[in-house]
Amino acid sequence: MFDSIRVSLKHKPKLYANYGTRNAFFSNQRTQVRDISLGVTFNKQFTIAIGYNWMLSDIQEVFNTEDTAKFKLRYITPFVEYSFLEKNNIEVTIPIYLGFGNSRYQTEDKKIFRKQFVMLYEPGMKVTFRFFRYFGISGGVGVRMILAGNRQLNQPFLTPTYTVGAKLFLGDIYKDVKKAFE
Repeated sequence: MFDSIRVSLKHKPKLYANYGTRNAFFSNQRTQVRDISLGVTFNKQFTIAIGYNWMLSDIQEVFNTEDTAKFKLRYITPFVEYSFLEKNNIEVTIPIYLGFGNSRYQTEDKKIFRKQFVMLYEPGMKVTFRFFRYFGISGGVGVRMILAGNRQLNQPFLTPTYTVGAKLFLGDIYKDVKKAFE
């Protein structure tokens, strides 16, 4: 793996951009983390990027017997993704996220409770099946764990994650449109 990454890094980098979601469970409720990321891909095999992530959830807690606050989690993730198998329109990748941000409970009138720095680690595995030239579907599994900042949450924050989605191959569309106008 490290030898193929070293070889990939010798190729010219190409722009990488992504908007995605990862689903999980927290306090016995389904949650969703959305992310937007930007980086570079080397040789269609190794990606280095940075993303901004935010959790969407309905998790609430009551503070001071009158303040109902929603759980919020926002963090920045430097991440890498390694593609270790590409065969017959199937690609298998290993994305690894390391997140730095904060968690808090926040009321609608912006009162904040239990705000704290968090550091997360999210390894996973994703399979993408390309069924048309420009479109594919993907699915993956992983785990999210808080490495620092779990004291204020009072929750075991080791949770499985899963993704299901569609993929649009914008790089191939761009290449084909550019070639058509040459």
